Amino acid sequence: MNNLDIVFMGIKNLWRRKLRTFLTVLGVIIGTSSIIVMLSLGFGLSQAFEDQISQWGSLTTINVQQGWSDPSMPGNGGKEDVSLDDAAVVSFKALPNVIAVSPTLETYGTIINGRYVSGVPIRGIDPDVMVEFGFEAGEGRLLATGDELTVLFGSDMAQNFYDPKSRVWREPKVDLMKDRMTMTLNPNYGWDDPNIPPTEKVNYKEYKIKVAGILAGGNWEHSYGVYMPLNEVQKLVKEKEKAENSRPAPGQANTSQYMRIDVKVDDMKNVKDVQDTIKTMGYEAYSLNDQLESMKETAGIIQLVLGGIGAISLLVAAIGITNTMVMSIYERTREIGIMKVIGASINDIKKLFLFESALIGLLGGIIGIGVSYLLSFGINRFGSAFGDMFGTGAGTKISIIPIWLVFAALGFSALIGIISGYYPARRAMNLSAIEAIRTE
Repeated sequence: MNNLDIVFMGIKNLWRRKLRTFLTVLGVIIGTSSIIVMLSLGFGLSQAFEDQISQWGSLTTINVQQGWSDPSMPGNGGKEDVSLDDAAVVSFKALPNVIAVSPTLETYGTIINGRYVSGVPIRGIDPDVMVEFGFEAGEGRLLATGDELTVLFGSDMAQNFYDPKSRVWREPKVDLMKDRMTMTLNPNYGWDDPNIPPTEKVNYKEYKIKVAGILAGGNWEHSYGVYMPLNEVQKLVKEKEKAENSRPAPGQANTSQYMRIDVKVDDMKNVKDVQDTIKTMGYEAYSLNDQLESMKETAGIIQLVLGGIGAISLLVAAIGITNTMVMSIYERTREIGIMKVIGASINDIKKLFLFESALIGLLGGIIGIGVSYLLSFGINRFGSAFGDMFGTGAGTKISIIPIWLVFAALGFSALIGIISGYYPARRAMNLSAIEAIRTE
């Protein structure tokens, strides 16, 4: 018997017992679709966590802050505190897989728009790397090197204005792109304490500002606040210190030491390595991947439980295939004997039964994949309203089937069929030809 004969005979044998074959294939369909859908829910949960975290900021950005050491603690080796200065910026740029570095200097001030005011953090950043750090202009443009007293508003800043003389909050009528505005570094503007004598009040300057643009929405980190070129904020801080006749307290940011330094990494896979390297340099380093990893571990446990539930269904299907093939041997004992007598080899008989069981598994896998996509579509279509359960709101994809899972499920279902048919095939091989022919 050649391989083509085995294929035709196997298909013919399965077709003769259509109902039994259908029920066995149905078991594989249920098992395959169960395990795919269960795993897809786990993948959907992981993706939902990633989408939620990405709304808080970039997953490839590391926030570096000054590290502190306690000389009295054992094991510090007498290390000195490291500073977030220009030397630190240069050292971070030299690290592998780092594509951009941006120091941040922050102060607090007030934007004045007519009778409306808004107390906001004013962040100085490097305009040359704004694109690399995910800044996108919704209106206007981003900051550019050489901008003087030019600001870039956060996406939700228009709602952050209020009238300090009004006792009832009303929606502010401001146009950030067209209105004339001034800025002061007086943190209490509009709320000056009347008990402070005029001679003791600080005369903060008011600056006429220009607006470069408004950031696009979608990133909570960039929603509120005002951004300016780093060198401009350094000038403002110096003038503020001069007006207050004071110096920053030890450890606080000044014009030569930054509040934090953001480090942009080329890929999420490299974030942890870069972050660990920065920590060994004595700095505190944090990234959203820290929280994402913890959430993904939770999703992995849930996925394992769901996959186990689906695997039970596939195990039941495997038992059904074995049962079908064993029953087939009992029904075809005489046929097997005749095949041996007319010259069919033991290997031919083994191949025939393995082919039949593998075909059952393959058919069940193919149809099961189709059923899985239908179920996944239904879950996403009618279950998307429950997206809040995943933390990203309505519209979230609850079920995600990666393409590799499709091929893995197809191969696994065929493998289950072969394994399930191995014992029946061995049993058919060991049948005595004479005893088989004598069987009625």
